[in-house]
Formats: sequence, structure tokens, C-alpha cells
Amino acid sequence: MRSAAILLALALVGCGDDAPGAPDAYVPDADPSVPDAAPREVITATQPLVPGELVEGIMTGGPDDHAVIHLSAPVMEMDWNIHGHADGETQVVHEELNVLEADYVFTPSAEADWWLLVRNSGPAAMDVEIRVELHGDMTWSWQ
Repeated sequence: MRSAAILLALALVGCGDDAPGAPDAYVPDADPSVPDAAPREVITATQPLVPGELVEGIMTGGPDDHAVIHLSAPVMEMDWNIHGHADGETQVVHEELNVLEADYVFTPSAEADWWLLVRNSGPAAMDVEIRVELHGDMTWSWQ
């Protein structure tokens, strides 16, 4: 009987919960490139775009700010980029062509206006879902 009690105690120790007050097991961040803090503001929109049409939003912010961008289209005919216009020129920060979805964390390199451009590059009209989470002091306005 005593050996059964010892075996039961060992089984409970091996399979039991952590001791009271002990931290749970470490769980790594699912995506370390995405900040965990709650956004200050969330921009959501469904933009209907005819072939060749584009829409732009302006993000104003600097290195202490960031935007978490999610875009989705019904077909792989969405082009998008983030760009600036320093000194009258266009500087493309990031660009993707003919995609169905895009997830991107944008941290500006300098305090400025930064444009998020989304374009329908396909032959048919489509609705593009836009979600931009603003962090820090970054602001948003539609062009």
C-alpha cells in the first residue's frame, strides 16, 4: 500500500500544476515584429476601387511612432506602398505588387508626412479592406 502511495505522489509531482504563485511557462511572442501595446487610434475602411484607381492616407509621425497596417483584397490585384515626398521627390519605403493581403509595421525614419497608397491593378472593380492601428503620436488623414 505504501508503494502505491509513493507512486501516486510521484505521478502528481510529475504531472501536477505549478506551485502556487509560480509563473506560467514562458510563451514566446507569436510575432515579435508586431508591437503588443494597444493602439491609440484605429482606422478602418472599405475602399471600393475601379481598375487603376488608387486611394491614399497620410500618416504623420516620426521615429517614436508606428502604424500596424493590414490590407486585404478579394483577388491578387492589390498594389500598395508607403512613401514620402522629401525635397519634392518620392521615396518609397516599402512596396508590394499584386497581393491578396498585406501586414506591415511601419516606423517612420523621420518626423514627416508618409503616404499609404493602395491601388487596384486588376481588370475588375474590387473592395479593399484597410485597417491601420496608430501608436504614439501618429495621426491619419485621407488624401
